[in-house]
Amino acid sequence: MPHVIGTAGHVDHGKSALVAALTGTDPDRLAEEKARGMTIDLGFAWTSLPSGREVGFVDVPGHERFVHNMLAGVGGVDCALFVVDASEGWRPQSTEHLAILDLLGIATGVVALSKVDLVDAATRERVAAEVAARLDGTTLRGAAIVATAAPTGLGLDRLRDALDDALGRVPEPPDRGRPRLAVDRVFSVRGSGTVVTGTLTGGRLISDITAELLPAGQRVRIRALQSHGRPVTRAEPAVRLAVNLAGVATDQIERGDVLVLPDQWAPCRVADCRLRCLAGAPSPLRARGAYLLYAGAAETAVRLQPLDAYEVRPGEEALVRLHLERPLVLDVLEAVVLRDSGRDETVGGGLVLDPFPLGQVHGTAARVRRAEELEARETAIRQEEGGSRAALERVGLLERVLAERGATALADLPRLVGAGPAAVGGMVDAVVRAGRAVRSRSLAWSKADWQAAESAVIGAVGRHHRDEPLAPGLPAQAARQAVRGGAEVVEALLADGQLVLDGPAVRLPGHGVQLDSVQQAVRARIETALADGGTAVLSEADLARLGADRRLTAALVRQGVLVTVASGLHLGGGVLEQAVATLHRAFPDGRTFTAAEAKEALGTTRKTAIPLLEHLDRNGVTLRFGDKRRLANRE
Repeated sequence: MPHVIGTAGHVDHGKSALVAALTGTDPDRLAEEKARGMTIDLGFAWTSLPSGREVGFVDVPGHERFVHNMLAGVGGVDCALFVVDASEGWRPQSTEHLAILDLLGIATGVVALSKVDLVDAATRERVAAEVAARLDGTTLRGAAIVATAAPTGLGLDRLRDALDDALGRVPEPPDRGRPRLAVDRVFSVRGSGTVVTGTLTGGRLISDITAELLPAGQRVRIRALQSHGRPVTRAEPAVRLAVNLAGVATDQIERGDVLVLPDQWAPCRVADCRLRCLAGAPSPLRARGAYLLYAGAAETAVRLQPLDAYEVRPGEEALVRLHLERPLVLDVLEAVVLRDSGRDETVGGGLVLDPFPLGQVHGTAARVRRAEELEARETAIRQEEGGSRAALERVGLLERVLAERGATALADLPRLVGAGPAAVGGMVDAVVRAGRAVRSRSLAWSKADWQAAESAVIGAVGRHHRDEPLAPGLPAQAARQAVRGGAEVVEALLADGQLVLDGPAVRLPGHGVQLDSVQQAVRARIETALADGGTAVLSEADLARLGADRRLTAALVRQGVLVTVASGLHLGGGVLEQAVATLHRAFPDGRTFTAAEAKEALGTTRKTAIPLLEHLDRNGVTLRFGDKRRLANRE
């Protein structure tokens, strides 16, 4: 299994010299770096350790002016090579680099005590003891300290063995089926075109596929992959990788962009996190401060909005909303680092808990509610993963996401939970089988939210029945708009028989048109008029004289008391049946007839005969041929 080792330490403490001695490759590639004898930008090299384990080195600058470059390089590494000059001892950038490694949660590392050939044994032991004390209380507590001298090769074999031993304790990098390569270098190769490099995390990449560059959202094609100087067709997580891209120029990419598979990731401008202020920070972290946020190889200005405290004091932590000046591609549980842009020093960092929080947080009540949601997320993560960010399953986090967001598109869950589509599908199935969630056609719900949505839709239909007793039901479109995701709720309620589709409306199964005593009296008068009138239509005006308004008329049509044969003209339901029977007796065996002949057979007027015949034409009872008709065959 390949690994990536990142160097750390004060400027000119010998990081690059050690990497060159271990790998045979000088990581300082820039002419200015060689002229000044110090690393300015990131350098890369690779080698094999005694066990045969392949490792890539990211050599970072130690000068305080280039900490931003250092931060771009250590994102994604799983082991640190921390270098301290035995002749100088612990220095300011040693402190800042150690704080950065601690904030990023890099828990595996080896300390190289460099240039020991320049000091006596007592000095060497004193510096080693100081380094061990400095590491205490950080993620690198107890790391092996190896005395080295790069020019003479002193201690290099012991250093290789120590790195081998440390990497043996690093867990298998998670393959979430959701690869991301944070771009830390962009250049062009003659004959090949655009190349980006970075450390691959989260899943595998293969050549000759379509990928996406974020935050711009540009689709590109992966032409070829190269790792440790060799072409590969497939790259696994936790490797240094060079990717040859087609469809994009070098000036369209910058450090901090990410290469991902299409539709699996999205940039964000707001994120909620657990933020820690370093104990040595000069002042608390406040909303009015000027800060830079670092994640992966990217950086942006950020404004802090504390959620559960007014400020974050040195040595303390709090829940904070981050407002990013430019979009970043952040993952759930990703480590971030915060620097004071005015003082140009690292002041804190933490873990992203939600890179896509819903809505704004204004007022004390909203902040308290959001803080409680985030604390519930943290509890679910700790209980399920034992605090490990490498766990493949995040069922507890999925349940919290559904509880917070209600109906959630299945397509959105990978970026909300931080796992690939296949893994998320398995998680949803697990909570559905356990009865704690519901999956509809394209949405997932917590069980409580699904039941609340069903109740809301059924309640809306019931209220409509009470408010509009003459209506067949609530218009289906209104029912779908009763709750978020209502279309799929209505679909499920219809499938379960809890709702009935009645034309363009939905109703409760037992619902029928209810007439009060006054309306029943009007119905009786209309039925009497129909019986007395024979085959004669009633107009809207006729019905109004009998006491029926349009709503009652529509209800009587649905009940079959009336049949609308033309706009504003109605026959009795029984009268229409009698009229058809009369026509069959008068014109048997397909005999044709004119409208006048039909009028005579029915004993009615042209005012009734014409709309009645046209109604029969529309409904296929009669077939018209010019001025004549015949009755269709009875089935």
